Amino acid sequence: MKTIINRSGLVLSKKLVPVLFILLSFIRIQAQNLDYNSKETIALGDGTIITLYAQLQGDTWNAKPSLNYFYLPTQVMLSKDPVSQVPEFLFLKYITEEREDQGGVTGALMHFLMQTGYTPGQLAELQAKLNARVSGAKVKGPVDLFAAGDANTFTITSAVVNKESGLAKSIVTSGKAPLYQGGKVAVATNLNKYGAQLMAATFENSKSITDLSVNLFYKYYLKVNGVKGRITVDYEKISQIFKQDSISARYYRKETKNSVRESQTWDEMHKFYSKLTEKNAINVQLDEGMPNELSKKLIEMFFQFFMDKFTTPSTDQPNAAPPSQAEQQNLPGKSNAYGYYLNIKKFEQSVVKKKEVFDLSYNFLLPMELSVTQNLKTFYNAARDNEKCVATVNLNDPFYKHMDIQFLVDNDAVSMFEKGEVNYVTVNVRKRRTSGNDFTNSFVLNKDDLQSKGNRKTLSYAAGDDRNPEMFQYKTQWSLRGGLLYPKEPQWQVGQMQGNELKLPVQAHKIEFEADIDKLKELNISRAVMQVRYSKLGEEVEENISISPAKNEAIASKTIFIDRDVRGYAYRMIFYHKTEGKLALDWSPKVSGSGTESYEFAVIPEELKDKTSAVFTKAVEVAKNIITPGPDGKVTADKVLDGFKDILGAIKN
Repeated sequence: MKTIINRSGLVLSKKLVPVLFILLSFIRIQAQNLDYNSKETIALGDGTIITLYAQLQGDTWNAKPSLNYFYLPTQVMLSKDPVSQVPEFLFLKYITEEREDQGGVTGALMHFLMQTGYTPGQLAELQAKLNARVSGAKVKGPVDLFAAGDANTFTITSAVVNKESGLAKSIVTSGKAPLYQGGKVAVATNLNKYGAQLMAATFENSKSITDLSVNLFYKYYLKVNGVKGRITVDYEKISQIFKQDSISARYYRKETKNSVRESQTWDEMHKFYSKLTEKNAINVQLDEGMPNELSKKLIEMFFQFFMDKFTTPSTDQPNAAPPSQAEQQNLPGKSNAYGYYLNIKKFEQSVVKKKEVFDLSYNFLLPMELSVTQNLKTFYNAARDNEKCVATVNLNDPFYKHMDIQFLVDNDAVSMFEKGEVNYVTVNVRKRRTSGNDFTNSFVLNKDDLQSKGNRKTLSYAAGDDRNPEMFQYKTQWSLRGGLLYPKEPQWQVGQMQGNELKLPVQAHKIEFEADIDKLKELNISRAVMQVRYSKLGEEVEENISISPAKNEAIASKTIFIDRDVRGYAYRMIFYHKTEGKLALDWSPKVSGSGTESYEFAVIPEELKDKTSAVFTKAVEVAKNIITPGPDGKVTADKVLDGFKDILGAIKN
């Protein structure tokens, strides 16, 4: 059976073959259009290895590599204060005269901000060396990065700084790996006296590394140009080979419903994949005249798809063994090996299909994995001799104690600033003292502040004679696009000294909408629209995503900002018939859970072919009652979300 399956599980027409492999990999359209076969790896004088890819130019079928190159940002650095250029790193050991059983405190605060990228000097050297290798080549910037599926995109690896060690009083991170160059991630921890001593011991020059590494996980996409053939996957054969392979033992000893707990290394997974190709469980065939070398390369490229579909990086259990030479070659930036979990649920769903044939026609986008792991030693050496970064304090006089209050803007809120959805956020802070005047302060953060100073804000106050110096309150109010203030009446909430996350009650949600252009043309439809209703700040809001066959663009996308406590949105399809006008189908709910992406395919009812059918007649009548929302998308009439509140949750005004 020859099928191509998209994200929603629908069987698609062979007319869509040129873009089907893109759908199989669940990837997004990306504008850089980087050539898989134009990889350049350059070593800088400081030992840094940088991988670049050329950008394809020209029409779809005859695109050729240009002289524009984009690099993989595999280096992580401490960010610096834009004015003083002091590294944004703090390791502060503290102690009091009183013992802990008498109310004293001991330990250390560690807080640092990191960002991906290279120094101007490194980029200048990269440009010179690339030009010497490829005459006229230009370094244009970083490769576009995307979140690595279901895996945690930003993790820390440390025996001390984790919740299970018992050595850290608290841990705060900014949560996600930055998707743009210069974007920052943050780590803050309050260590007890034993954790502080252990961490400080690993900072010494005699130690090769410290006991903390940061891990960033991404995907990026490369274009494979000029291939025509097919790949046959026999899931029943794969199942039989599983039973005879060493991986199968772990497969059948699974400890959870959906995944294998024992992880495999990249090399183990690749050896198993090679066995599948040798046994023709995965069979690659190219049209006659194609060189055998290309067939071998296609088999290797399909391994990327195999890994993307059936495995998840085991970011929580790094292996001690260093990465192999093959792993380093195929995963640029990888300095520590980690394993992969088999996704049992996806595999079992595929076995039901028995066999699948994937047609490849000329071009497709290939998902690639990027893992960046860097040890704190490289950061600490830049800050160890700066007294503003590394210091000790004896908290021997409570009256002169100064406390720092930390605020972090979460990544979703940063994204809303960048997209113009948020103008600024105002934060008011108060600290009620047992004697003397209360401490009060306030600050405002806007897009320029975040770009120049980062997503962290620190306030300091003197504890004085306060008997409870660590307890304070704060409230926030956001100014949104159009001048809306939210909430209208902000409430005070209790803060935490280790860090306070400034988080909006909405999160970014990307919707991808696709239609069969040939089908639309066949039915005399000039435009397909996905009409979306969702809850934003307690109001029903409408967005429309449209596809026009005249533009030959089968996929469109839009990012909405939906309330966190609502489980999804409602949508319907509207078709613009060239002779009969608008045709509107019924509303349906879409449950997105905690996900930040969704996909919908424009299913066109067969009854729309018959203008006399009940479906066609109803679609015409429903379309007559379409009401245009206000200029900000707010819906005041014909609301539909209340009808799905049992599925999506009720809107809270």
